[in-house]
Amino acid sequence: MRTKLAIFIMVIALIVAPDRSVLADSPANVTDDQVTFSFPDTATFSATLTADANITSVVLEYGDKEQTCGEVIAKAFPQFTPDKTVNVEWTWDMRQSGSIPPGSAMWWHWRYTDENGKEYVSDIQNATWLDNTHKWQTITSDYLRLHWYKGDQAFAQDLLNAGKESLSRNEKQAGLKPDAPIDIYIYASYQDLRDSILYEPAWTGGTAYAEHNIVIVGLSQGNTTYDRNVVIHELTHVLIGHFTFSCLNDLPSWLEEGLAVYSEGALDPESQKQFDQAIKDNSLLSVRSLSSGFSEEYGKATLSYSESYSIVKFLTETYGQDKMTQLLASLRDGNATEPALISVYGFDLDGLEDGWRQAIGAAPRAVTAQATAIPTATYVPTIVPVSGAPLAVTPTPYAIPTSTTGGEPQTSTPNVPPLALTLLLLGCCCFLILIIGILVIGIVVRSQNQKARKNDQAS
Repeated sequence: MRTKLAIFIMVIALIVAPDRSVLADSPANVTDDQVTFSFPDTATFSATLTADANITSVVLEYGDKEQTCGEVIAKAFPQFTPDKTVNVEWTWDMRQSGSIPPGSAMWWHWRYTDENGKEYVSDIQNATWLDNTHKWQTITSDYLRLHWYKGDQAFAQDLLNAGKESLSRNEKQAGLKPDAPIDIYIYASYQDLRDSILYEPAWTGGTAYAEHNIVIVGLSQGNTTYDRNVVIHELTHVLIGHFTFSCLNDLPSWLEEGLAVYSEGALDPESQKQFDQAIKDNSLLSVRSLSSGFSEEYGKATLSYSESYSIVKFLTETYGQDKMTQLLASLRDGNATEPALISVYGFDLDGLEDGWRQAIGAAPRAVTAQATAIPTATYVPTIVPVSGAPLAVTPTPYAIPTSTTGGEPQTSTPNVPPLALTLLLLGCCCFLILIIGILVIGIVVRSQNQKARKNDQAS
């Protein structure tokens, strides 16, 4: 599920961490050091800087606290007129860089130099990237901090209890435990949630940001069971993300989403009905097609989640929690999916699908001479709103993953030869035409020479 949000910093920043061994020549004199939010679009940093001589260079170093493969420092260079005291301002426009999630811990400081070469570094400042439209309240328990703005204490406690249930289930089922506090932000509606984030699909009902230890959830306006399950589902993504964090590998979608749905409990009746029908119609998606992305078509997406749940249920209940933990650890250590499956369970993806299909009473996997196409991954939110398809804005369908099963639609590709082969064949044809032309010319010339000799002899 997913690309990391640290990329947005890399796009707009010089990704070179400052040498922490280099100390400023003298303490920085910084006043009115603050950040002003125009949520969710921009964050404007401003301050008044003072030095012993005219200030000639100012750099704003900033970022957000998240789990990354290395230290990432973003740098901005505000414009100013050199003087002993300067007012500086710079705006982080997240409409261009991509947004960080609500609740992210943002930090910044100023590094500036005067005309004598003295360097000054201000103290690090911190702020929470969050809208001030709502009056947020907070309730905590162990590793969980739940934030909400609409509803009473009992409402918040119920969702917090769902979070505690998620932690308990994930420890029991997959050996997953939190290693830092997790913040859960509860928005009163899907619209409120979508107003707080940029560039998310219109059908987002909840999202987990494992690298930030943050979950955001939009309420369904009445379906409390669904709302509790969303909290459980998203917390599972955070736990998985931390346990399997790696710069070497990503989890297959069926495993990550399957664990998240499995942690909720049994499938809801509608999803179970769709899944049972797919078994009956022999229209199940292949395990390989669920490895690198789900379709954004609503029906395909819901079936993908249900199948992933069933696959994880099969692995966990057939082979036990310890092996599931071993599989996650193997993937975290950089092993690809099939080598990890073979090392832990003794079978590859096809073997997994064969065993799973037999366990659920589905038709055997169709075997073809052609390898199953692996679909291009498309971003899918980690949970869809309970209302699903009836949303005002529906997602644009992407290419549907192909499958080896007979009942699944296949994507047809025009049988067009590669460009290199076309050019090669064209060159060969031209060469043959040239040879034939030379032979014809040779025959004609020879014939004319023979006629000329005969005429000479006759005379």
